Amino acid sequence: MKKTLFFLFLFIFCGLSFTSYVFAESKNIFGLHLTQTQDIESASKVINSGGGDWGWATLVIRTDQLDKNVWQDFFNKCRELHIIPIIRIAATMEQDHWKRPSISDIDSVSEFLNSLTWPTARQHIILFNEINHGSEWGGSVDIKSFTDISIYSYNKFKSLNKNFYILSTGLDLAAPEKPDQFKSAANVYREIYVYRPEYFDHFDALASHSYPNHGYIGTPNETGQHSIRGYQWELNFIKSLGIQKTYPVFITETGWPHREGEKVNNNYYTAETASKFLITALDIWQKDPRIIAVTPFIYNYPYEPFDHFSWLNKEEKLYPSYQKILSLPKTKNSPPQTTIYEIVRNELPFLLFSDIEYPGKITLKNAGQSIWGEKTICLTPQSTANVTLDAICTSDQLTLPGRNQTFNYKIKINSSTDHQDKTFISWENIAPLEIVSINDSGSIYSPKTTFYQKTIQFFNNLFK
Repeated sequence: MKKTLFFLFLFIFCGLSFTSYVFAESKNIFGLHLTQTQDIESASKVINSGGGDWGWATLVIRTDQLDKNVWQDFFNKCRELHIIPIIRIAATMEQDHWKRPSISDIDSVSEFLNSLTWPTARQHIILFNEINHGSEWGGSVDIKSFTDISIYSYNKFKSLNKNFYILSTGLDLAAPEKPDQFKSAANVYREIYVYRPEYFDHFDALASHSYPNHGYIGTPNETGQHSIRGYQWELNFIKSLGIQKTYPVFITETGWPHREGEKVNNNYYTAETASKFLITALDIWQKDPRIIAVTPFIYNYPYEPFDHFSWLNKEEKLYPSYQKILSLPKTKNSPPQTTIYEIVRNELPFLLFSDIEYPGKITLKNAGQSIWGEKTICLTPQSTANVTLDAICTSDQLTLPGRNQTFNYKIKINSSTDHQDKTFISWENIAPLEIVSINDSGSIYSPKTTFYQKTIQFFNNLFK
């Protein structure tokens, strides 16, 4: 048989073939609360300022906003810009209040979010918002309906994907007890505990709205339920009920209003003071190991009723005083990401003679969350003992999820007196490809594929 070289294209689709997690302690707490997905590019320059990386962004998704193109594009930009999203679930507005989410709403939004490729392995979800306001919960506060749907939501998300990380509902810690429009935070937690204490096992972290209340005019040095340390009161109160579970903390709303708005209120600070207070608060929060993220309210809403909280003016320019926050030195997070390879094709010569090195090409699809090339990842050969095979390593070429990259490698089948029942080539967690000896001496091999089998059968039939 002549040493004729043919190249074979092998298509193997094998779903999840390689998963890599990189774990690191998160200590870059800085982020922002956004109002719209299109703000992510400009906000990223603020979030990852001062040497920071993989900061945080909180954003609301409504049950009538499940546009896959919009949200996948947002997640893709979060990945490229190194932003960790925190997504808060909301229903829709009905007259002067937010509707209570139904089971079908939760089913729809959880399945939708699970269908997207997130930028990080841990997928942060906040269940609802300030449900101790009747306007946020169907027009009247109802702790039992809230507790029931929260437990259902937790179980639904976790059943779809264990990587969903569920945050509790952020409460208004300054709300009065005024049935049925307001309920104090203490009575919310107390009534939940009496009704269904298992609720406290159905969130992974505490979402806290630790504002400087009352009236948003407290200073960073104040303590207690109505201060920027309100989360401490929440943790202690939950523990006093008999709950022993410990919770990481995400302060998803906080901040000071400033005078720069449509209506001047003498109780509001200047932007200079609001910025100075926030810098002090960030230093306090940074030192608390329980706090994972802080996303002040709100990045871009220069209109009533939140114009006093907006970091941007109507020209979408950052108030100069907030530049001092951007200049603060920040750290880098390294969130875990799934790295998944799917084989598209593996190109080998049709005939492989032993003790001769041959070139091969394998094309892999990036089906995970990470961007190949930001870090070097190598797949170790896992072939039979008679094969010499190169490792496959990512280069500095950036390959986004959904894209393909082709890797060159070299292969040599070594002649040996040891008999091999079967010869395979493979890399870790990639489906093996069998290489079959086609002569008795074991000196000529060919990849075992459908094409190979059909070719052998053709020649067998030809020479009968």
